Amino acid sequence: MAWKRWIFGVLAMAAVPASAAEIRFVSIDAAPWAFYEAPDRPAGAFPEIIAELEKRSGHTLPFTLQTFARIERDLELGVQDCTIILWMDSRGRLVELGETVYPMPFGIIARKGVTLAKYDDLLPLTVSMVRGVAFDKRFEADERIKRDIDKDYGQSLQKLAHGRVDAVSGAVPTILHQVQKAGLDDQIGDILELSRIPLALQCSKSSAQLPHMAELGAVIRAMKDDGTLRKILARNGYR
Repeated sequence: MAWKRWIFGVLAMAAVPASAAEIRFVSIDAAPWAFYEAPDRPAGAFPEIIAELEKRSGHTLPFTLQTFARIERDLELGVQDCTIILWMDSRGRLVELGETVYPMPFGIIARKGVTLAKYDDLLPLTVSMVRGVAFDKRFEADERIKRDIDKDYGQSLQKLAHGRVDAVSGAVPTILHQVQKAGLDDQIGDILELSRIPLALQCSKSSAQLPHMAELGAVIRAMKDDGTLRKILARNGYR
């Protein structure tokens, strides 16, 4: 079946639309997914993926980075055409769900020396949670777990480093990126994965460019098949 995947990849890469379109993308401003190294210099996995999509599809794909709330508003109004962010069922009223780009692992990262091999190991711990981040219904509804609510991962990691919490919960690659950036690698111990939520292509139901969504999905699949997507993700800390 390898030859079929090869042919599909070649066709997807070679298919340049008869009429190239401008398809406006938006995504979350959060390293290492996407961030600005300087005001005019975006970096991270998302800008690299968009550059490859633009090259292979023949479309022009300008993009901006925003907060989650702003992204949903812009998609609803049709100000933006498409996004690649974490999927939420509630967003189904605004967008069509397309190809998965990366299954984002969510879970708990413990302070060094704290045992976290199974779910029940959480019960005696104080776990930091970032307000508004939901990823596992069992964990979030478990009244046995002591939680400490923070505004962002940076605040959570500072508490971890000072021994005020035993663990930090949330998106594992994002937390680990901030751990490395803050020089806290020696503070980190066990990691317990609880769920995976897809980072996926999503296009606004209000967008005039919605018919191009299937084509963009095909290009993403071709990037998976030839290893390009895996290399981009790994280069930016997504294993």
